[in-house]
Amino acid sequence: MNNPRKVLLVENDEFTRYMMREIILALGVNVEIAEDGQESVEILTNAPNEFGLVLMDLHMPRVSGIEATRQIRQTPLNPPSNVPIIAVTADVSYHDDTIVKELGMNGFASKPVTPGQLLKLIDKFCAAA
Repeated sequence: MNNPRKVLLVENDEFTRYMMREIILALGVNVEIAEDGQESVEILTNAPNEFGLVLMDLHMPRVSGIEATRQIRQTPLNPPSNVPIIAVTADVSYHDDTIVKELGMNGFASKPVTPGQLLKLIDKFCAAA
């Protein structure tokens, strides 16, 4: 069973990563960091039951959030392939539920992400501890 109160934050920008991490921790939720899509795939492959939610930046070096999501959704391991993945982006072309669902994601959050947005996402996708 996935840990419902642990979030995997996938973000390559150091400042954004720091700010989102601090907000998530202030909400009383555990968080692990991946600095790019490749690292997120490795984390989810090695610990498939650890996370109740993935916050995935779309535009990153090495492996983009779009490609990482594709790899996660194609994994033969059931828990990582089903973990909710939220696109986190300032790119307005992805601010549509239909588009992000076609990418294999469960929704999107606009950058800069506010504490209120994070709280809503955690409440929606993570079960109570």
